[in-house]
Order: sequence, then C-alpha cells, then structure tokens
Amino acid sequence: MGASGLGSALENCINLSNLTLNLSDNQIGAMGASGLGSALANCINLSNLTLNLWQKQFICFGL
Repeated sequence: MGASGLGSALENCINLSNLTLNLSDNQIGAMGASGLGSALANCINLSNLTLNLWQKQFICFGL
C-alpha cells in the first residue's frame, strides 16, 4: 500500500492546513509518488507543507 495508501488517507483531510511528512530512507514507486501528489492536490486548504525526502530512492520503470 505504501505511499498510495498514505495519499488515500490524506485526500480525505480537506481541512488540513499544515503538514510535515518525513519520508526519509523509503522507496517510493511511480504509482505511489503519483498517488501522493494527487492526494495532496485535493488538500485545498493546505498552506504549509514540509516534505522530507532525504536519501529517497524513487523506483521508476519504463522511462
């Protein structure tokens, strides 16, 4: 489930205004990154986002 699951949970938080995500040392696939980004786009009241992707390994296939 990973990042996509996190995205699914976050897209229901429409009144979220501040969010800090520490995703360090994880592997996020293309679908997970896309799902997370789409979900965050639905957080229309989000005004402050801190996203830590330190030493992130994005797994992309077919590029």
